[in-house]
Amino acid sequence: MKKVIKLLLFSVLSLQMVVAQKTISGVVSDNEGLPLPGATIVVEGTSTGVTTDFDGNFSIDAEEGDTLNISYVGYQSQSIVIGDQDTINISLEQGNELEEVVVTSLGIKREAKALGYAVQSVSTEDITDSGANSAIDAMVGKVAGVQITRSSGSVGGGSRIIVRGVTSMIGNNQALIVIDGVRSNNESLNSGGSTSGTSVSNRLMDLNNDDIASINVLKGAAATSLYGTSGSSGVVVITTKKGQASTKMNVNFSSEVSSSEITSMIALQSKYGQGSRGKYRDPSTGNSGSWGPKMTDLEYQTGQANVPSTIDVRSSAFDSDGNYIFDKNGYLVPKGSGNGQAAITHDNVNPFFQTAMGYKNNISIDGGSELATYRFSASALKAEGVIPKEDYNRKTFNLSSTLKPSDKLSITTSLNYIRSENTRIQQGSNTSGLLLGMLRTPVSFDNTNGLGAEAAVNDPSSYIFGSGKQRNYRGGGGYDNPYWIINNALRSENANRTFGSFQLTYNENQWLNIGLNVGADFTSDIRKQNFEIGSRTSSTGRVDKDEFTSFLTDAILTVSGGSDITDQLSINYLVGANASTYERTYLYGQAKNLVFQGFLDLSNGTTQSAGEDFSAYNQFGMVAQVEASYADTFYLTASARQDYDSRLGVPTKEYKSSDYQFLYPSLSASIIFSEFIGNNDLLSFGKFRASWAQVGAPPPGPYYTSSSYETSSIGDGWGDNISFPIAGQTGFEIDNILGAELTPELSEELEFGVDLRFLNNKVGLDIAYWQRKTTDAILNASLPPSTGYISAWLNAGQMTSKGIEGTLNLKLLDTPDYGWDSQINYTTNESIVDELAPGLERLFLAGFSTAGTYLVAGNQYGAIFGGAYLRAGNGGPNDDKLNIPEGEVVINDDPDSAEYGYQAVDPSQRAIGDPNPDFILGWNNSFRIKDVKLGFLLDWKEGGDLWNGTAWALSFFGRSQLTADTREETATPIQGVNKSNGQPNTLPVVRDQSYWTSSLGGFGAVGEQFVQDGGWLRLREVSLSYKLPLDQLGVNFIDNADISVLGRNLWYQSDYDGIDPETSLTGVGNGQGFDYFNMPSTKSIIFKLNLNF
Repeated sequence: MKKVIKLLLFSVLSLQMVVAQKTISGVVSDNEGLPLPGATIVVEGTSTGVTTDFDGNFSIDAEEGDTLNISYVGYQSQSIVIGDQDTINISLEQGNELEEVVVTSLGIKREAKALGYAVQSVSTEDITDSGANSAIDAMVGKVAGVQITRSSGSVGGGSRIIVRGVTSMIGNNQALIVIDGVRSNNESLNSGGSTSGTSVSNRLMDLNNDDIASINVLKGAAATSLYGTSGSSGVVVITTKKGQASTKMNVNFSSEVSSSEITSMIALQSKYGQGSRGKYRDPSTGNSGSWGPKMTDLEYQTGQANVPSTIDVRSSAFDSDGNYIFDKNGYLVPKGSGNGQAAITHDNVNPFFQTAMGYKNNISIDGGSELATYRFSASALKAEGVIPKEDYNRKTFNLSSTLKPSDKLSITTSLNYIRSENTRIQQGSNTSGLLLGMLRTPVSFDNTNGLGAEAAVNDPSSYIFGSGKQRNYRGGGGYDNPYWIINNALRSENANRTFGSFQLTYNENQWLNIGLNVGADFTSDIRKQNFEIGSRTSSTGRVDKDEFTSFLTDAILTVSGGSDITDQLSINYLVGANASTYERTYLYGQAKNLVFQGFLDLSNGTTQSAGEDFSAYNQFGMVAQVEASYADTFYLTASARQDYDSRLGVPTKEYKSSDYQFLYPSLSASIIFSEFIGNNDLLSFGKFRASWAQVGAPPPGPYYTSSSYETSSIGDGWGDNISFPIAGQTGFEIDNILGAELTPELSEELEFGVDLRFLNNKVGLDIAYWQRKTTDAILNASLPPSTGYISAWLNAGQMTSKGIEGTLNLKLLDTPDYGWDSQINYTTNESIVDELAPGLERLFLAGFSTAGTYLVAGNQYGAIFGGAYLRAGNGGPNDDKLNIPEGEVVINDDPDSAEYGYQAVDPSQRAIGDPNPDFILGWNNSFRIKDVKLGFLLDWKEGGDLWNGTAWALSFFGRSQLTADTREETATPIQGVNKSNGQPNTLPVVRDQSYWTSSLGGFGAVGEQFVQDGGWLRLREVSLSYKLPLDQLGVNFIDNADISVLGRNLWYQSDYDGIDPETSLTGVGNGQGFDYFNMPSTKSIIFKLNLNF
């Protein structure tokens, strides 16, 4: 009976609770009646909360007597006690101060107004409306102080993100990526050379943009100091979406269809055919150039017996029946000596590229109660490349949850799984590089063999003869036929990645809050590169297989608290510990000298080799931070981090913890000076801020403090070396780089900023100036061969950096039906190399011998050095032998020289370009006309040189339009002074084949004339969306529906005459400013449907 009574009492109490709880609905708007989408409504003292929809509507379960807290960025928060009403409409007043809360280091949330350093946010709408598949690409132009460079137009290609310029001379200068409070893997692993191979991805491309709630960029050393060495290059903090407490399950579905094309192509001549000195030379001769006769002076002839004696056509050009094998129309002869059929001028470039289609579908489900919430999402991306048979496919799954078992304890979890598949094409300095062979092909040769581009993709007769020999314009030698490459030289990449985090927060009271955040990130990346027998990169065939396995862990434990000490003074503190580990295993296998075609497998090689590489390091840090505020006007923050890093350990030295540790302090302050002014119609808010911090960077990788052993090989300098094991014997040799005891690089940064709001926050201006000094930079210095090493690692370099960044926010129109928001982000910075190691004149970063990027004392970081014209001031008192000296260009007036009348060549390489832009500016606009939204982003990059290596090489082959123009020009003296007497040059020359194949043209010693301004003005993004009137359409099972058209990279203007200058041959590395047969960039149009249920 007692059990029955208890059950009845419990039922009655439960019924009372249910009856007492009710659903409150309403609209949140501003003081002008404009709905505020995304406003937050939370039941005080619980985890129950919702956000308003596009029209400001909300619905939340609560009880009478509960308090609702309503907040929105830039507006004064309100608290309302629930009475007997079921509908509550809230009007928020715009605030006089910044009440925005941002996520900073180690996941700490702080009011933006209290920060003494620069932080900038990017919203989820800015990410999803960008049309980009990568969060990095979606951030372009939206954050001041950030430079993002896309490496190529290959689908799935990665991008480089730099915050406030470079910090390290040779280390990783990309920003640290933090997802939900823990470090994330954003590595780019290259299986090929720095100037060849295929494009590579960033691992951040694995993250589905639709799962991102917000992005905060921490820019300065003071902002990132709590991350220690890992955050020395800036930090991008990404917060993913979580479930919201709601009375129903919320479902979002979106679907996208995209169409992409190449943006531009280098100008090629179509007037002259294959040959040399004006004479046609057949493909069977192996001739590489387009210095032959005009195409209008040629016609076809058939039959081996009809070959004129004046034409160089080899017998290998005919089959056993005397039929010409390179062209179904026949071979070319001078006009009037053939069959009368005029020579066809073939476009081997533009028809090859296809219109690439892409498809993306995303679904998310979320909901929950005040006790627990959940969110699940899944997405599928299938994207073609503009190059046939190139593709990128990605599937993502995300599961997150929150649990609040008590008022003091909360738990948040997130788990992600990603499967990505990529088929990539060779590029760059590579005889199997797609554009290298394609752009060099003369217009007299048809790469499709008469099939047309679409049919040739899958028809082997376009690229291979029945004998198995490759069909290309050089008789099977030289460079691969593009259709051979996309069938017989593909790279496949398959990556499986799992990452997630577990967060626990326990709030005992205001002075004791405990936080624990643990994350793990595992990636398996398996790659296979094929070179069929007959490929120019490996004529006997080759198969390479690589497997990268990366595992990253991160754990953060914090104890924090704080409260008001007096009516005016508040104190907050934080102490904690942070431990992270990283390890990577690399397994590789190679098979060469394949037995037969058509079986691209490691077992098909007669010569096989394999290897294994392992690297790992650990970091541990202890942090402390104290914050003080006075009268909500003065804010001061002091912090320090004590780091321990295994990369500093010396294996031959007795262990001492002091050898691994280093302390980094920071100090920041801000003053809300508008508090002294009081209410002001002009100035709504004003803040001065300043910060100082020291932060370090460890060696670029593990084991730099020791000299390791590696597999040995032998050879005579001709052909490939033979690697051990040989005849069953293994062989190892010590690395030729001497390891040494190292200390962290040290960067000391000072920042000053001002944050202003005018006209009731309708105008906002944030300006920051910063300067940074990097000392003890880790460099690789040369050693005498007598030491047994060629170089050694040491702390030696110094670099000074400074910059200005600014953000202007404008709310130009703001009514219930119309709105116009505009934002301008401006960035300028420079990094000057002050000094290198003693005796080290310059340090190579990337590139070629004709033009490469180097570290040179007194020059901008990564200046392009290469061959230059001789100047009159060469060897003079102002000639530092590094930069181009003063004076006019010197002309070679030696009549016995093969380069008589041409520019003379400087014997010293000079600084011929600077890849760093003068400034970057992004102008982002958003318009609202009732249910229609329109937006666009203009991206302006001023300056930033590119070495146009494509034009350099094509000038040698006579394929560029420039060479067609100059070979017909009237003999004219080149401006300059004669070498013999210093008098103005009067020697007339024609820049014909002799000129462009000399030291002045492609593959010559001079790179200066091919360095061009790589700046641009481009329409980066444009979007148009319409909210469907579901009520008018009688649709009640869908809450909201939007249709959108997005455009990406639709237009650009540049003085650069190659492909789109937004490119980087060396990918995301430190050596930038090279275009050498890079993949062209793309422009895209995306159609999107978004539904909320």
